[in-house]
Amino acid sequence: MRNLRFVPVAATTAALLLALAATACDSSDPSPSDTASDPATEVADVPVADEGVGTEDTTSPDLPADDTAGEASPEDAAEVGELPGDDATDVPVEVHVPACVGTPGQPAWPKDSDATFLRGPYVQDVRDDHAFIVFRPATPMADPGCVTWEVEGVAAAVAPKACVDADAYGQYAVRIDGLPPDTAVTYSVSVGTTMAAGPLTFRSAPPLDRPQRLMVVADIHSNPDRTANVLSKIVDRALAAGVDYAVTVGDHVDQPEETQFNDLFAGLRAMLHRVPVFATIGNHEARSPNYFEAFVLPEADPPDALSGELYYSMRRGNTWIGVLELIDWQVAWYAGGEPFGQVEWLARELDSEAARSARWRLLFIHEPPWCVGWGHCDEPQYHGEEALRDLLVPMARDKGVSVIFSGHMHGYERGAMEGVQLVVAGGGGGGLDHACSIPEGLPDPWESDYVHHSLVVETGCDALTLVATDIDGNEIDGFTLPYAGL
Repeated sequence: MRNLRFVPVAATTAALLLALAATACDSSDPSPSDTASDPATEVADVPVADEGVGTEDTTSPDLPADDTAGEASPEDAAEVGELPGDDATDVPVEVHVPACVGTPGQPAWPKDSDATFLRGPYVQDVRDDHAFIVFRPATPMADPGCVTWEVEGVAAAVAPKACVDADAYGQYAVRIDGLPPDTAVTYSVSVGTTMAAGPLTFRSAPPLDRPQRLMVVADIHSNPDRTANVLSKIVDRALAAGVDYAVTVGDHVDQPEETQFNDLFAGLRAMLHRVPVFATIGNHEARSPNYFEAFVLPEADPPDALSGELYYSMRRGNTWIGVLELIDWQVAWYAGGEPFGQVEWLARELDSEAARSARWRLLFIHEPPWCVGWGHCDEPQYHGEEALRDLLVPMARDKGVSVIFSGHMHGYERGAMEGVQLVVAGGGGGGLDHACSIPEGLPDPWESDYVHHSLVVETGCDALTLVATDIDGNEIDGFTLPYAGL
């Protein structure tokens, strides 16, 4: 339903947003136990080979062998209050930047998939030394769900195994801990004696000095037709490109119904067997418990009262990533720039050692600061979020963010504002938008192409590169950002 996409908050709703702010600070906020949470998990450590014990070759045929060895002027600040961290003197001077080693990406991944389960098995939240394996039968089962796995280069007399009970949705999420970095992990899953899938292989999280290759897509709006004609081609491209992980930038579904999420995970299955996807919430997810149940994601510290997964940050190799949601930015903007919730959290996160020691800092938020395309250009036309132009972009500029990725507008657009690249990648499957009138203040130049597409981004040691490709394999845009140091 196209009208549901329009979420800019009119001035007449300012009082409502401020009321939301007051509610968020009130003692009546729901406790974490009252809100949706991730499935119960069991932690299981990977055995470490004893000294002197030989190692076996546990390379799975599922994993292909790699045979390749500016300052802002006062006028730039909008007429809003000062955000935390605007003063450069607030930022610690000393920071350790790891050396950058290696090249991004993997050899091409296999494209086969195992449809034994309604959802999964798929890998989630592959960070640091852990990963989650998630799977759900079509019919909930009383038996526990189990995962066995082998780690390349680690000998074990018996493959480690972990089991958990299903959650209220009939879904299993098993956490594996103690994984060595950037190592092949081959796993199989089972429920009782009647359902099993695997072996399948993923790679554990990279060390902090490693470049990465990621796929970015937004506005999948999954249904069987879009899955067959658009998403399948986007997944094939990501697998062929050997991406290390993917980030989705909201509106995975039209409505946050279980059947639509089932379509989504069926379409992503071949990739999710092997490649973790980190999701961004969009307006069509409507903050539904079904969204938070569908994914296992990092959590903000401190967590939002609704869910720790509403927004979050993480470190993957040489890149720091912040995943955001719009509402707090609107509340802060209507309050004259007064720091609120996520806004204050992000400023603090961007000053963290994890962010400042990263070679690249990237932000993901569903709604864009700017866009031209929208629907059939009926009035009122939508041209992005003024709150993000006034609050998020200046913060990103001051804190060394290279790119802000968005969706919401169904097409591809790109420009730069205050030295920050703004990329709208809303071509994941939803009905395409059209170019409308050019709004006053739009960054110039501004690229656009209203086709279904996805992005492949490489966070290299010397440069960040982006290539946008339509579903027929045609390159529609691209750019390179040289690494400029701290």
